[in-house]
Amino acid sequence: MIGILNVPAFTELLDTRVKSSLSEEEIKFPPYNANQLQDILTQRAEIAFNKSVIKRGVIPLCAAFAAKEHGNAMLALDLLRTSGEIVEGKNLDVITVEHVRLASDKIETDWIAEVVKTLSLQLKIVLSCLLSTNRERNKGPFTSGEVYNIYLRLCSNLGIKASSPRRVQDVISELDILGLINAVKVSKGKYGNTREISLCVPEVLLQLLLVEDPRLKAISNIKVTA
Repeated sequence: MIGILNVPAFTELLDTRVKSSLSEEEIKFPPYNANQLQDILTQRAEIAFNKSVIKRGVIPLCAAFAAKEHGNAMLALDLLRTSGEIVEGKNLDVITVEHVRLASDKIETDWIAEVVKTLSLQLKIVLSCLLSTNRERNKGPFTSGEVYNIYLRLCSNLGIKASSPRRVQDVISELDILGLINAVKVSKGKYGNTREISLCVPEVLLQLLLVEDPRLKAISNIKVTA
């Protein structure tokens, strides 16, 4: 039996009897480095593109972007493919490093849009509160307590039953895992613990995506302060 996993601690979750009879042999594959990614892209590019279409620096840049993301080969391929689609859409003949940068922005925007659109209403409401708090703080870090104060007022204005502070904390954790925000636990000494939160995605893009949901259009017209 061969198992391919990206969770190194998976065997720790197995029943003791299973582990004892498994007698597994682990083979660990480290992330691709930039040189390896260049080799992969060069091989694919020879099949996918005509000669002289890809200008110098395009493949190394795609590889460099992907290497920063833990050697993500799929990202490297997506960057090269999207760069080609951008060039094709503009009726141009060659792919340059500028098209790779445009492709990187497009991939990030598409990813954010896909994540936000699939969020539940409750998560979108909390995300709207995070957006409002971010504006109040002039894009500086803010606390989960500030977010909950705005959340209570927003739910009141919308006529929606507010969730408990613990549930909102769980939602903040979910948004953190999705990569939309960064939430770091900090100690306030005798005042207990809280979280300092900051947005990880462009504010303008987030606002546009949220108001696409007809249930949230009213939020864009509500001015709520903590």
